Amino acid sequence: MFKNLFVVRFVLTILLAVPFAGYAYAQEPADASVRAELVDSISSAYVDWSSVSISGKLKMEGLPVSPSVKIYMERDSSVLISLRAPFMGEVGRAEIYCDTLLVVNKMKKTFVKEPLSQVLAHYPGTLSDVQNILLARPVIAGLGLLTPEIVEKVEIYQEADGQFSLLPVADVALEEFNYGYLVDGMARTAALLVLPLTKPDTMVSLTYGYGSKGYDLSVVYQSPDKKKGGTLELDFPDWNGSPVQPIKLNDKYTRLDFPDFMKSF
Repeated sequence: MFKNLFVVRFVLTILLAVPFAGYAYAQEPADASVRAELVDSISSAYVDWSSVSISGKLKMEGLPVSPSVKIYMERDSSVLISLRAPFMGEVGRAEIYCDTLLVVNKMKKTFVKEPLSQVLAHYPGTLSDVQNILLARPVIAGLGLLTPEIVEKVEIYQEADGQFSLLPVADVALEEFNYGYLVDGMARTAALLVLPLTKPDTMVSLTYGYGSKGYDLSVVYQSPDKKKGGTLELDFPDWNGSPVQPIKLNDKYTRLDFPDFMKSF
């Protein structure tokens, strides 16, 4: 399974500030009945959908304002994300399709457009995986959404604080990354952690927080020399929400490669 199984579980639990002192880790995975019950509880919350709209705000260090966010998704087809700033209108756009990623900086009239296969070159993921992660649904790389049909592809450890660590079994683990989920006592995704095997002391974490009106999705990239992140404060999904129309670019926009585009911010 994981080369650093303990490390993954340890980092997952401290993501939500679980104290480590005296913390007791289960040495063996939960039995089949606990695993099946948890996955059934997780999947029972899924809403079947064909399109969905999610509104919210983006908070990120360095931004002078918190732009509003509108996410519109058509299942297995597209993810359109629009950022709007007060008194300025739309300032940024990201569009993900089955074969393409497009990101536009409308303030500087620049954009980057790459094949999605290149963006996900090291991860056997799909557009559908991106959609499920935005909806706080756990995904097993290469298999898709976690459902009772693939329950045997995960190991589940019942943690001392009432949460569960959820890790892929050996035959579906990734060669270049360790990853795992933390699921709370209400069977909701609490965190996703990704640890690149080729980059020691580097990780990407997604943590989810739930409130009465929606949920937060916080993303952090951390390496020995940098730490970057931001938080999407999202309302609960509107399964009949209004769509976002694809952006139309003209000759006033300049195409950049991805490194130059990132430097333009």
